[in-house]
Amino acid sequence: MINSTRHAALPFCVLAVLAAFTAQAAAEPLLEEVVVTAQKREQYLSDVGIAVTAFSGEDVRRLGFSDPVDVAAQTPNLNINNTFSNSIANVSIRGIGLNDYAVNNNPPAGIYVDDVYLVSPAMLNFQLFDLEGIEVLKGPQGTLYGKNTTAGTVKFSSRKPSDEAEAYLAVEYGRKDRLLMEGAGGGQVAPGLGVRVAAQTVQQGEGFQTNRTTGDDVGEIDRTAWRIVVDWHPADAVEILATLHGGQDSSDPPLLNVNNILDPSDDLFFEDEFSSAGAGPLRQDIESFGGSLSINWDLSEQWLITSVTGYEDFSRYYQEDRDGSALIHLDGFYDNDIEQFSQELRATYIDERLVLIFGGFLGWDEVDTRDQFDSRDLLPLFGLAGTTGVGNFYNQETETKALFGHSEWRLNDSLRLNLGLRYTDDQKDFSNAFTFIVTPDLATGGGFLCPLRPAGDPAVVNVFDGFQTGCYPPVESDYKVSDLSGKVGIDFTGISGTLIYASASKGFKSGGFQGQLAFNPADLAGFEEEKLYAYEIGFKTRLADQRVQLNGAAFFYDFEDLQFYGPLFDSPFGPLFGIANAGDAEVMGAELELIWIAAAGLDVHLGLGLLDTELTSSFLPGVAKGSELPNSPEVNFNARVNYEWRLSDGLGGNLLVAIAYKDDVSYDIVRQPGETLEDGYWLVNARIGISGADAPWSLYLWGKNLTDERYRTQVLTSSVGFGESWGEPATYGIGLLYAW
Repeated sequence: MINSTRHAALPFCVLAVLAAFTAQAAAEPLLEEVVVTAQKREQYLSDVGIAVTAFSGEDVRRLGFSDPVDVAAQTPNLNINNTFSNSIANVSIRGIGLNDYAVNNNPPAGIYVDDVYLVSPAMLNFQLFDLEGIEVLKGPQGTLYGKNTTAGTVKFSSRKPSDEAEAYLAVEYGRKDRLLMEGAGGGQVAPGLGVRVAAQTVQQGEGFQTNRTTGDDVGEIDRTAWRIVVDWHPADAVEILATLHGGQDSSDPPLLNVNNILDPSDDLFFEDEFSSAGAGPLRQDIESFGGSLSINWDLSEQWLITSVTGYEDFSRYYQEDRDGSALIHLDGFYDNDIEQFSQELRATYIDERLVLIFGGFLGWDEVDTRDQFDSRDLLPLFGLAGTTGVGNFYNQETETKALFGHSEWRLNDSLRLNLGLRYTDDQKDFSNAFTFIVTPDLATGGGFLCPLRPAGDPAVVNVFDGFQTGCYPPVESDYKVSDLSGKVGIDFTGISGTLIYASASKGFKSGGFQGQLAFNPADLAGFEEEKLYAYEIGFKTRLADQRVQLNGAAFFYDFEDLQFYGPLFDSPFGPLFGIANAGDAEVMGAELELIWIAAAGLDVHLGLGLLDTELTSSFLPGVAKGSELPNSPEVNFNARVNYEWRLSDGLGGNLLVAIAYKDDVSYDIVRQPGETLEDGYWLVNARIGISGADAPWSLYLWGKNLTDERYRTQVLTSSVGFGESWGEPATYGIGLLYAW
């Protein structure tokens, strides 16, 4: 763990220096309204009685968001970890999240791309380019959204074709031969028909890590994504918006830094966070393809019918070394296929005093997985001579049906009553689930893990490295649940420029099955649903002659049957990961966000998140009552300052500084391991450049983690010790953007 106090004063010094520009500005500043679609229609952010953090497409580009982790750094009480190296993002909102690196479990924070819900966080790999905006909604969302969630929702919206022809091209080059190329263009190709095409590729020739076994750099990037958006208005009252997108990622999987308890040879090197002794081959092959079709039909001035259809096809082959040594202890690969389809239908009624939104949702998805660990140097230590590997299979099909409704009733000029109701029906079919061992021949191995079986046994399969033998008959199981949830809230607008709101809601997340190794088939019995009762008060107000927007919220969560992921299950060779209902928990906290137009060309954004989490009862051995929830720092802070000035009649300058702080955090609370505690740390990013007066082009220098902070982004235990993932060191480069 790293002591970050030497950097603690730096962000405040930077803010003080930049704020000094205020005295030099002459023109009258203006605060623009932010438009969001959090409640399924365009509204000003200041009019929405929900805690929302919003980023425009311009914010995304200027802040250099290239990974979901970047979004969290500038959002109070949003925490995103790359749980499984860089291929699965774990999203937590207000302390509510799931560390699971299996792809078959839905996260408690819903991820939507163009109003289509993604069933697995593994699918969030190709979204951060050419965006209209990002919205982070905090608290249970279900009465307005197709999929129910307990933590909140993160929405990504692609940029639509414009009325006029336009295009841009951006090129960046940075440290370690990092090359980013992004471009988009489109407009009206026929009356009422607009098309936009966008693409991005990121290539990096070198990595920040060194494999001591091979001597190779690790960290090459090879990622490409594309998107086509068609916006068609066949009639004045009808809009049809279609998107088609795809992506491919063959980047290096990062190495884990492991103090391997079975291999003392790495002890002298463990303090070098960017060095590891992985022996197994590293490979990543992620492919994604999908699309959506949205139809909006204005039946009248008051009635709107909306249909949203989505389809996604995702595959991932991921091969890594989890033991951090030259030995073959845990050299794993993960072969996953996900296919999903969803259909949402909504009707919206709006008049001066009443808003009604009601609809239905149908979702289906299928997950197929084969995971395997080559462990030929580890298993003999546990009396399994002749056994070279272990792994698991499963297939899971999920069907979700829901009916939901939302209403806003203006009682008088100052009060608005909000009511919502949702009925959810979930069914999951779990099949062909079993753990297997791999042996070079049928006469060796097995031991106390799996019984030896004759060659004709259907549980024995020829594989490329020997024989795969099932440890027990395939498990077949199903899970069904229905639930009624809802929300009641009130908005008060009796103070000029101010919204005060309060709400009480119930969130619901269905149970399911773990997708991990299990030598006891009883561990595949599944886990139950969790429920969250949320209470929140908040305000949004304009101050200082419309130059300051101040938003705040305080909340209390009562959690029942919390779903928890961690090293919960015992096995002959150490703890195995899985999901179980851990118990009950309480979460309380607050958020504060400030947008200040300090002067012409100078704006300041500040955010503060506070959390207090506690497990009030525990059903699980090793998870102690009173524990804090993982990935829940008590304090998180973010700030960004953007200053633009004119250098000459045809030339302008711009400077952006973004700062983020995360307090002490625990990545795992099972048996309270001290190795998983990470000290608080600061991150500082910046960008400075020049541009044409009308901004058709800009040339800029950019940098991330400029103080070269050393911090861990995740810590997971295994049979050979704790594996650490580290954030990137200081990176920097130059960029050019040209728009026409």
